[in-house]
Amino acid sequence: MVGLSLLIMAIGYYSFTELKIEAYPDIADTNVIVVAQYQGRAAEEVEQQVTIPLERVLQDVPNVIDRRSRTIFGLSVVQLTFKDDTDDYFARQQVMERLASAELPEGVISELAPLSTAVGEIFRYVVEAPPSYSPTELRDLQDWVIEPYLLQTNGVADITTFGGPLKQFHILIDPDKLRKYDLSFSDIEEAVVANNLNTGGNIMERGGQGFAVRGLGAIKNEKDIENIVLKAVKGVPIFIRDVASVEIAPPPPSGVLGYSVPDENIEVHNGVEGIILLRKFENPSEVLVELKQRIADLQANELPQDVTIRTLYDRGFLIDHSLNTVGWTLFEGVSIVVIILIFFLGSVRSALVVALTIPFSMLFAFIIMRFTGIPANLLSLGAIDFGIIVDGAVVMTEHLIRKYRTSTPEERKSGIVRITLLSAQEVGREIFFSVTIIILAYLPILLMTRVEGKLFSPMALTLSFAVLGSMLAALTFIPVVISYVYSKTMSQPDKKFKEPKNFILTFLEKQYVKVLNVFTTHYKKTVVIGFAIVLVLISFGTKLGSEFLPELDEGSIFLQANFPAGITITENAKYAPKIREVISKFPQVSYVITQTGRNDDGTDPFPANRNEILVGLKDYSTWSDTLSKKQLVQKMRSDLEHEFPGVAFASGQPIIDQVMEIVTGSAADLAVSIVGDDLIMMREKAELISGIMSEMEGSEGVDIEQENVQDQLTIDINRE
Repeated sequence: MVGLSLLIMAIGYYSFTELKIEAYPDIADTNVIVVAQYQGRAAEEVEQQVTIPLERVLQDVPNVIDRRSRTIFGLSVVQLTFKDDTDDYFARQQVMERLASAELPEGVISELAPLSTAVGEIFRYVVEAPPSYSPTELRDLQDWVIEPYLLQTNGVADITTFGGPLKQFHILIDPDKLRKYDLSFSDIEEAVVANNLNTGGNIMERGGQGFAVRGLGAIKNEKDIENIVLKAVKGVPIFIRDVASVEIAPPPPSGVLGYSVPDENIEVHNGVEGIILLRKFENPSEVLVELKQRIADLQANELPQDVTIRTLYDRGFLIDHSLNTVGWTLFEGVSIVVIILIFFLGSVRSALVVALTIPFSMLFAFIIMRFTGIPANLLSLGAIDFGIIVDGAVVMTEHLIRKYRTSTPEERKSGIVRITLLSAQEVGREIFFSVTIIILAYLPILLMTRVEGKLFSPMALTLSFAVLGSMLAALTFIPVVISYVYSKTMSQPDKKFKEPKNFILTFLEKQYVKVLNVFTTHYKKTVVIGFAIVLVLISFGTKLGSEFLPELDEGSIFLQANFPAGITITENAKYAPKIREVISKFPQVSYVITQTGRNDDGTDPFPANRNEILVGLKDYSTWSDTLSKKQLVQKMRSDLEHEFPGVAFASGQPIIDQVMEIVTGSAADLAVSIVGDDLIMMREKAELISGIMSEMEGSEGVDIEQENVQDQLTIDINRE
């Protein structure tokens, strides 16, 4: 039996090494996000011509329980939330089939967001190089070298690039010269399109050998564009260079990245960032190991020697920190349980035997977790109650020791194995039913669905697996080990069974008897007082606050800065260096990243007035004891609000904010939705509600997420 138990524990350890380890559970429903860009169009046109047609064709997608859309300048994002247990690939296939029938304006292509989750952002890096490299060249390296190489990493769903100007050919037309040669803008456009093409002419045979015929007409540089013929006047060709100039320049940016590393005096205003997203169901720990190896290989073999990839955000730190927290919590729990067992069992060797139940139960639970796909995280492992786990083993051990102590010389002559077997059978049924009742008590949690089910069911299942393992331990190897420990004592039938006297337990038993006699003598008063205490406690309970989740410290700060509506990306980006300067003055800060606007992929539908700020923090061991993280956030917000009056700042953490945004549509702890068809009236009501909530006790950072009225230059065509 002991050998079998050791084999189970060895398999359990192997299963633990194969478990998916994560810092925070993925609690979001199955989601499919559709992204469509309609460049240069106002939000009203995008809503009417893109968002509404997409919503119409997606109305009959099966298993959908919620639909949300967001439309901003040039971008439409539609999110579909599906029922529990809907397969992600089935959901994406159903959406793709319906998108094919959507009637969208020419040039608008709808696509699905990557198969990732709200907790999928596992790594951020920036591309650094000497000043001789332009931001455009760094963006080219990111798009054509770094991103394709890292996308080959197993488990990576996508890499989102933020910042860095794109490379474009710009044709600057002189209207006076167009009129001189009787040309129009469309003539130039058609000429460029017609002259930017490689073609083929099949195979030409010569001397028994075939030659592939190619026509190379694709544009390679500015000269190729300048030499395109627009027309001929009396046999004289008119080139594009005769009516326009050609230059390489970036388009208007959709987002600008800046970052600071205070300890190294690094300050970058226009950088290039890569955000790596984990594919759903993958193990982040394994993916990060391979990803870092690929980055090292890329740095050594593919990139120029003076170009480096700097890691800014690494989820591995949070995973390791979570594992350390869980490990330390488990160690504390085991230590406390062992100490209490020594006090109450009165025997060190008996307490240590009972304590063996804890590693056995945990390793047994790891085996089932491995086969059921339950990941290891703070919630699934941190909530395990060791007192419940050792309960059955304590009952078994205490009963066996009592039987050994009270056994007669004749019973001892029959052998300790027989005494142990008969004694274990006496309490085996009680232990089995007590464990069954404990597991059934978690049945309501196991019946939860959607977000609460994904959050709490793994915890209940893990504890149930561990309790089941403890029952097996109590009924099998605990009696065997106890019989081995006391075999020498029981081998002498005529010798009295000696056991060290437990003075603490003896004292507590005497006091308990005295108190029990008082209560039983005045039983009526006891019942009345007991009910009164219960009622008082219930009244206290009604005044307690409540929260869905305890706050998980992610070791970083996530700030949002909403500037007045209508500000341009260029103007907004001018304030980002000052924001980083204000935050970098705090010695606890490791790095600061500012993201102005949105990424080019459109997966984050943020307007030009939005600034997202990710603040990395140094290890807490280097902090002074006079300042907590909460106080640091308050001081940061206070300084930012003083420096930028009229800008709304909100604070949070990157993971939980993204989780809440994908689940509820808002990263706020409490959000009020206003539904109607009059945008002006809805805005007025929102401002009224915002004012009321700002005055409520406990409210902090009240803001309206909808964009305010934005000035437009409207050209209304007179068709009469």
